[in-house]
Amino acid sequence: MLSQFELNENLLKLQEFSVNTRRDLHKIPELSGEEIETSKYCRTLMTEFGYTLCTYDGYTGFTADLIVDPSLTTIAFRADMDALEMDDLTNDENSSRNEGRAHNCGHDTHMAIALTAANYLSKNTAELRHNVRFIFQMAEEDMRVDGASKMVELGCMEGVSEVYALHNDAAQECGTVLVNNGIMSSYGYAWTLDIEGKSAHGSTPHKGLDAIREGARIIEDMDYIVAKQTNPFSPAVFVCGMFNGGSVANSVAANVQARGTIRSMDEETNRILQDSFKSIVTQSELRGYKTSISHCGYPAVINSSFAYDRVVQAAGETVPSSLIDENCTPMTGSEDFSLMVNAAPNQCGAMFFLGSGNKNKGICNYLHSNPYFVDEDFLMIGAQIFINLAVSKK
Repeated sequence: MLSQFELNENLLKLQEFSVNTRRDLHKIPELSGEEIETSKYCRTLMTEFGYTLCTYDGYTGFTADLIVDPSLTTIAFRADMDALEMDDLTNDENSSRNEGRAHNCGHDTHMAIALTAANYLSKNTAELRHNVRFIFQMAEEDMRVDGASKMVELGCMEGVSEVYALHNDAAQECGTVLVNNGIMSSYGYAWTLDIEGKSAHGSTPHKGLDAIREGARIIEDMDYIVAKQTNPFSPAVFVCGMFNGGSVANSVAANVQARGTIRSMDEETNRILQDSFKSIVTQSELRGYKTSISHCGYPAVINSSFAYDRVVQAAGETVPSSLIDENCTPMTGSEDFSLMVNAAPNQCGAMFFLGSGNKNKGICNYLHSNPYFVDEDFLMIGAQIFINLAVSKK
């Protein structure tokens, strides 16, 4: 399988290390902000490789630097460490040992790729044309837990001139590279809305304020905003995925809590959705309801032209041109890696997707599906692309 890819002979010697590392990490998945054993595992290896670590009190995330020449620029690679709250249905010897926890987004592979590239670079420092920083990020999956934002606040991007990340995609054939000059992921926000009305007997509804009806109005009005007030050529999504209210059948509900998400692909559409939601909820106050709304999320990942060109070059040195899509469709999911890109000088950063599937092996599943399988051959391809970025003179 790997014969069609341009892989360094010394890197290929690390294939067993890479696969074993991925399997070790797959067995110990931990939730966002709780990556204690995962972080320890990665820190131990990075220390053995000779990297200088920077840890943060009270947090699992850390950085690891390989400084070969202080006069050189520093490029960074992000690897996210957290897993999902679900059982692992792969049911093999490498399955999760932590009940209700699983790497069904493939962050175990991201760490394995980073650790493999780090291992190689530590043994071949003469090839480096940049200093290198690996950012092992906590809490990418859960918007309610500070992940990238906290790490940027703590200084993970200080001194970095460029930052890169990849994301596996087992729905794509092994080695397929998907990248875009510009937007790669949506503006994405999770929202929670609480509405307080007034309870009344079902026979006298006029004496109450129906929180369920008011919640339904807000959702319906937002659907209208998406349909009629956003550009039809720019995707816009408003979803209410949870709606809880009332306690008895013959009473007007006094309280409702609703939760959902807002997603868009450009700054203007994002502004329209955010402002409209606030305005529509404010109308409830005028009707006599008490409301509170909170949201958390991330801006879009927007690849800079410079970093995009670097990824295309690095991928082209490894992957056949037929497997590279240089103008891919952005994902409607969101990624807090955007906060690291935005923290880089001139927002110089890029993210790309790397195929980890293999139809011949029966591996073709979407992110967060269960069970979640990958073709482990792709680990070497990802490591080689990272290495190419580190040794390129550009």
